[in-house]
Amino acid sequence: MERRKITIARLRSGVNYKRPLDHIIDSFCYLLNRFQTDHNEFNYGVYNFGWNKANRRNAEHIPDSDIIIIPSENEFHYHIPNYIDPKNLEKSNTAIKEHFKDLKNKHIVILRSDRGDDENLYRNYTFKDNPIGKVSILDETDIPGNLHQLKYHFIKDEKLEEGLRPYTFSYWGTEKRKDVGGVESGDNRHEILKNLQTGMGRYRTRFIGRFSTVKRDKKPDTMRNILPILNKSRYTLCFNWKDNKATTSRYHEALACGIIPMVYGLYDSTGILVKDDWQRVENAEELMDKTFYGDYHKKYEEIHNSYKESLLTKDQIYDTFRSKLLSIIDERIWL
Repeated sequence: MERRKITIARLRSGVNYKRPLDHIIDSFCYLLNRFQTDHNEFNYGVYNFGWNKANRRNAEHIPDSDIIIIPSENEFHYHIPNYIDPKNLEKSNTAIKEHFKDLKNKHIVILRSDRGDDENLYRNYTFKDNPIGKVSILDETDIPGNLHQLKYHFIKDEKLEEGLRPYTFSYWGTEKRKDVGGVESGDNRHEILKNLQTGMGRYRTRFIGRFSTVKRDKKPDTMRNILPILNKSRYTLCFNWKDNKATTSRYHEALACGIIPMVYGLYDSTGILVKDDWQRVENAEELMDKTFYGDYHKKYEEIHNSYKESLLTKDQIYDTFRSKLLSIIDERIWL
């Protein structure tokens, strides 16, 4: 039987994976690396992605691929007017149009870390010039407790030294104010974050990322490079959008850094991770009250111990990921 070919493709920023914590998609990189090592029944290709090698946008592996795996994060940003630098946007859009042709008989598998990166986005926006066939999504939450439990392990492997925590609150990431086409998303985290910075003051807070309503302390950076700030922080706030049941990587990253992950509204509404309703807040004022009057050390220990009771090991996460990915790509016939 002829071996099928899997190509791992980065459509936007390239990835040269060497170690964890250097890329936002490092959980997927770690898992794909193990999968490729374990499953030599497939042929493999790469596009704008590599293991210890950059492999820039070279389309040689695309035409004869049966399966194209796309690790995806924040693809929707590329379809919000004036959000992405025009030169970078034109460069990647042109490459997609020229390099990803004749996709109707290929199986597109999206490894997803953001609810905004759905099938409709890829089918009707990203690949609008090159019609695609079957699309499957393996979401971060398809692994019990979230695939990004790996981030907890990666950070703990760094063996950070405990010290003083002068920052009451830190937030790393972006806002979700706009959705595809530039329409208002209905997500109001930009307002919450503004109120937190105003209410707590810049001395006691740190904001890392890209925002429209707060003054950031650091531009977006790798997890490795922001660990020194997070290791001096006490609280953060976790948000989700488009799905109240969803969990996110920030919850795991926070606990690994000694930070209490407070959660907004109905985040993790089914209680997969959040076992203590004290963590839930409805506004900035409620969070500030809890951080002021709460016993940080006691609450962190309680929440952390509860979290560790259901924490999966790296091997358990990989085994589940491997099983789910094999189930997806084993469908030999698609429309």
